[in-house]
Amino acid sequence: MLNYTNFSNIFTINRHTLFNTMKQSDIFQIKLQNSDKSFESSNSDSILEAGLRYGLSMRYECSNGTCGVCRARLVKGDIEKIKHHDYSLKAEEIDNQEFLMCCHAPRSNLELDLNLIGDVRSIPLQQIQTKIKKIEFVNDNMAIVRLRTPRSKTLQFMAGQDVELSFKNSAARYPIASCPCHGMELEFHIRNINKDKFSQLIFTQATKVKDSINLTGPKGVFVLKELSVRPMVFIAWDGGFAPIRSLVEHAFSLEMPNSIYFYWAYPENESTPYFDNHAQSWHAVMDDYHYQSIACEFDRNSHNDCHKVAKKIYDSLDHNVVNQSEVYISAPAEVLIYLGEFLLENGLNDTQLIASPI
Repeated sequence: MLNYTNFSNIFTINRHTLFNTMKQSDIFQIKLQNSDKSFESSNSDSILEAGLRYGLSMRYECSNGTCGVCRARLVKGDIEKIKHHDYSLKAEEIDNQEFLMCCHAPRSNLELDLNLIGDVRSIPLQQIQTKIKKIEFVNDNMAIVRLRTPRSKTLQFMAGQDVELSFKNSAARYPIASCPCHGMELEFHIRNINKDKFSQLIFTQATKVKDSINLTGPKGVFVLKELSVRPMVFIAWDGGFAPIRSLVEHAFSLEMPNSIYFYWAYPENESTPYFDNHAQSWHAVMDDYHYQSIACEFDRNSHNDCHKVAKKIYDSLDHNVVNQSEVYISAPAEVLIYLGEFLLENGLNDTQLIASPI
C-alpha cells in the first residue's frame, strides 16, 4: 500500500526549491527569437533541461546527444559544451551557429532560434518499448504504474494526452498523469476494472518491475489553452485526476498567472479521493489555487445514475467563477455529457469547455 505520510513532498517539481539549490550557480535569461517566451537556466544545467522544466514544448528524443532533434540556433550570447555528443553537426549547421541544447549550458544571457511544438497535430505518433519502473497499489482498486523509456527514445507529448499500453496481447488506453517535463518517466493511474484486461494483468501481478510494456502515442486533444488569460476550472471524476494532474503541473511549470479551481468528485463510501494529499499539496506551490472534493453517491460494483452524479458535481460548483473560466473536465462519457449540458444551459460558452472522457 502507498504510504501517504509524506506524500505532499512527492510533487514533481517545486522550482523555488530547485533554484535554492543553485545559489552557487549563475542564472541566465534565455529568450526565444520571434516569441514572447523566455526561461531561466543555470550554468550547470543543459539548456534543454531548463526549457523542459519551464514547460516549453521543445523537440527532443534522446536528451543525450545521439539523435540531433534538439538542435537550436544561437542568435546572441555564449554557450559551453558540458557533455559529449555522438551526433555530428554538418559544416553548414555549425556555420549557422546551430548546436545541441541537451549538451550545452549558457555562459551568458542568450537569444535562441528554435521551433517549439505548436500543437498536438505536430507531434508524431511514437512507438516505444518501455519498462515498468514501479507499481504502487494505493488500495485494492487503484494502482500507480511508472514506466521508463529508453534514454535514446523519450516520449514527446503534451500535458493531458494519453497513450495505448500493451503487454501480452492485452492493450488499453490511459491518460498520462505526469508532466511533459519528465518524458523519460511516465506515470499512469490504473483502476481495477474486470473488463479491462490490461488492468487485470496489473492487479493479478502478472506484470512485474522491469517487464517491457509497448507504448503507442500520444493521442488526444485534451490540452491547455496556454494563451488564455481566463481562470482555469478543472473537474475530475475519480481516475480522471490523471490528465488533470498533468495539466495543472504543466500550468505551474509555465508559471501561468491564471487562477486555478480544482473540483474532484469521488464515491462517498471512500474517505477521500485517492490522491487527496497530492491535490492539497498544490496550495504550497500555487498562490491562487482552490481545491474542493465532492463526495457522490456511487457504487463501483453496480450500474449508477450518471445524471445524479453529474448534478451533484454541477451543484457543487461556483458558477460565477465557472462561467468566466476555461473549464476542463475529465470524467466518464455519460457523466461528461450530462455535466456539459448543465454548464452550457447555465451560460458557459462552448468554446470555454474542454473535455475528455475516461
